[in-house]
Amino acid sequence: MNFSVNEELCVLCGLCAQDCFYGIIELDEYPGIIDEDRCFKCQHCLAVCPTGAISILGNSPEDSTPLKGKFPAEDSMATLIKGRRSVRKYKPDPVEPERIQKLLDTAWHAPTGVNSRSVHITLMDDPESVQKFKDEVYERLEEAMAENPPEIPSVANLFKMICKRMKEEGHDILFCGAPHFLLVSAPESAPSRTADMTIFLSYFELMAQTMKIGTLWNGLLRRVIESILPDLQDRLGIPADHELGYAMLFGNPAVKYQRTIERGSALVRRVEWK
Repeated sequence: MNFSVNEELCVLCGLCAQDCFYGIIELDEYPGIIDEDRCFKCQHCLAVCPTGAISILGNSPEDSTPLKGKFPAEDSMATLIKGRRSVRKYKPDPVEPERIQKLLDTAWHAPTGVNSRSVHITLMDDPESVQKFKDEVYERLEEAMAENPPEIPSVANLFKMICKRMKEEGHDILFCGAPHFLLVSAPESAPSRTADMTIFLSYFELMAQTMKIGTLWNGLLRRVIESILPDLQDRLGIPADHELGYAMLFGNPAVKYQRTIERGSALVRRVEWK
């Protein structure tokens, strides 16, 4: 478990024990874990310690970022959320690998049910690979719509239109010219896999906005890979026992939005319990 306490810094305040979800930290002379097998690996003990005395799982306070004065102000956060847009026009130049890694590593801090950390990320960040993948998808999608279209007529008509626009006009509805995309999946055994995948992509998207990287939630591409050309899942290395979440395009945007939009007040039903 590698739980350690800097005795020179520890003031025996007990906050680590009080905040431990499973109650496995006890104060003797100094804090200690009494049942390592039940550790949630949440690192709350490291985060809550006011003096930075606790290290756990190979992580120390020196490796962490102090929070005081670092969170965005509420108006800034509101502008970020309200100003976020779905980007459907991208520049061909790729995002630098180190920036992609920073984006992924930051989004990896998104919460998961029971702290399972079971979301898998399938990333295609090489623009040449994306182009080859896109060419194959469009070619095979057109054949699939001619030979074995989906049972729902509206879905078949939608994908026929997408193929036609690409073939006749070069209008790329599925990939929007994005140089990168990722897919999330999670094992069917994961306790809250659908929520976990959605939360990860939400964190990914908001962080991308702060880095001036455009994103697009892509349900169309997910539908193609999941049900129309399902062999692509295996070729992408997505395990057979995984549920496929959403696809997300990302890259340097070729469009710049100038202001937030307004959606009005939230639809809320307030209840009282007697």
